[in-house]
Amino acid sequence: MKTLTTIIVASTMLFSITINAQLQQKIEMRIDSIGNAKLKITSTMNAQQWQVWNSNYGNNPSALKRDIERNMPAYFLDDFKLEKDDMNRSFNLSLNAYGACEINKRGKWVVDTDQKNAQLTELAENKYMLVSSPPEYGGNLQQTFIIELPNDAKNIKTDNNAFGKTVFEFDMDPPSSGFNLMRWAGILLIVVGGGWLGKDMIKK
Repeated sequence: MKTLTTIIVASTMLFSITINAQLQQKIEMRIDSIGNAKLKITSTMNAQQWQVWNSNYGNNPSALKRDIERNMPAYFLDDFKLEKDDMNRSFNLSLNAYGACEINKRGKWVVDTDQKNAQLTELAENKYMLVSSPPEYGGNLQQTFIIELPNDAKNIKTDNNAFGKTVFEFDMDPPSSGFNLMRWAGILLIVVGGGWLGKDMIKK
């Protein structure tokens, strides 16, 4: 989870620390039955924070998209949508991250919280909340994670990984190879098609 939101945090914390005001973030993470995640990140800022954020990203969403992709090369990302609310000085950013959770050697699906002894609150079946104040930001950031596991997830439990960090483990049927094959075949087709188009333009 931290990996998926690192650049979102960095994009707002750089000036939040300078202004010395706490930043509130809400990150909703909904995982589907094939291990992909839909993320929605919401932040509300004070007047100074909003002014600086707008100058860096709010008025140039393509720069935010570019920085997210650059800092998350391990994920295939798409469907970026940024919505701003100038009156309330807040934004909503949504995106899809494919392959956000993995299957371990024991055949269990795993979602890593990247936190030791994470304090989780069960909101409903398959839905949890985690409130975090990362120490590296000196108390200037509070994040509320809402993690929604797939409806197909069974035998959900939390455990610690080899680094002592809390992880979700659950049982679920693995995704079919057909889906992955078709998805990556589609990506390959786009790349190859783009190459053909480029060659045609050069010839012309």
